[in-house]
Amino acid sequence: MATLALIDDDRLALTSLGALFELETGHEILTFQDPVEALEELTTKPVDVVISDYLMPKMTGIELLGHLRKQQPETLRILLTGFADKENAIRAINEVGLYQYLEKPWDNQQLLLLVENGLKEKSLRRQLAEKVRALDRMAGEYRELETRHTLLQRDLEMAARVQQSLLPAAFPSFEGVHIDSLYQPCTALAGDYFDYALGDGSMVILLSDVSGHGVQAALSSMLLKAIFQDTAPDAASALDLLHLMNRRLARFLPEGMFVAAGVARIDSGTSHVQFANAGLPYPFLVGGGRVEEILTGGVPLGLFTDRELLDFGVEDIPLERGDILLLASDGLGDVPGPGREYFADKQLRQELEKLAGEEARVLLREIRQKAVSFHGGETLPDDLSAIALGRI
Repeated sequence: MATLALIDDDRLALTSLGALFELETGHEILTFQDPVEALEELTTKPVDVVISDYLMPKMTGIELLGHLRKQQPETLRILLTGFADKENAIRAINEVGLYQYLEKPWDNQQLLLLVENGLKEKSLRRQLAEKVRALDRMAGEYRELETRHTLLQRDLEMAARVQQSLLPAAFPSFEGVHIDSLYQPCTALAGDYFDYALGDGSMVILLSDVSGHGVQAALSSMLLKAIFQDTAPDAASALDLLHLMNRRLARFLPEGMFVAAGVARIDSGTSHVQFANAGLPYPFLVGGGRVEEILTGGVPLGLFTDRELLDFGVEDIPLERGDILLLASDGLGDVPGPGREYFADKQLRQELEKLAGEEARVLLREIRQKAVSFHGGETLPDDLSAIALGRI
């Protein structure tokens, strides 16, 4: 239950507002006719939402919300204004961090929806802040692990060999699609992982990037393999597979960790690839003298259990003879080069345009070399993995 403060010197308008929220919501409602009295009361009373009239005696709604912003910066601030005050309301969006304004007379359903959406956004920001704090704690743990690196080197090398063994040695061809892969960890143990599963008339390919590096990321990639292989046979589509994996990853992943992943599904008898994205960089379709970026993103796996907060991008990609669909982790595009430029800014597309028409294995080999050359050293700052699906 949230707490709402309603401030309006017009008693009739204030009564109407209070009745609306008391009847339609279960929130605690505080009402004030005097803005000065409201400001004094809210000094010690935290609220989630403040809805204030603009034109009031003693101080305007913008002045009131400006004071409240200093006292309660996380509070959602909504201004009710007349048409003549619209310009001031727009200016207040930046000046007092206004969440939204509504012109009088307001629409009740619009106002209710605005408040509920604002509360959802606030809750999401709080969850994300908690995740960031958890990630900060994880980063501290990783720095501590680095100091023990020398003593653990032998165990790490063995673990790296085990992790490498989880990756498929090669991909089988399926329905005229030849698949090649690239894998280059930046440390002994990596967070990148890819795999495939064959079903009844279908093939599903997974490319993923677990947050962080080192032991925890590597162990999480092992967990990811088990979950992928267990859920892939039950998934009706690439999108369905992401939802099935997310449900388990959100339960079993260590706190603060998440997985960026992409799933490509090829069904027998079709020349299309169904691609569902959960936080990987946009894939590229290369061929026929063109390079097309498939603009489909999504929320990483493991962050949320609420299905309403999940937004996975899905695209049905036609793959013609000679085309290559390139999937890659952010380790490819985020390679830093001279100055503040990154490989993904323009160099990646330019190199892919030059490589259009080449075989998948050649494209992967050349694009890796160009990324390393762009960075100016053999060791890249992040794990690099990529999969190229070429129609033959």
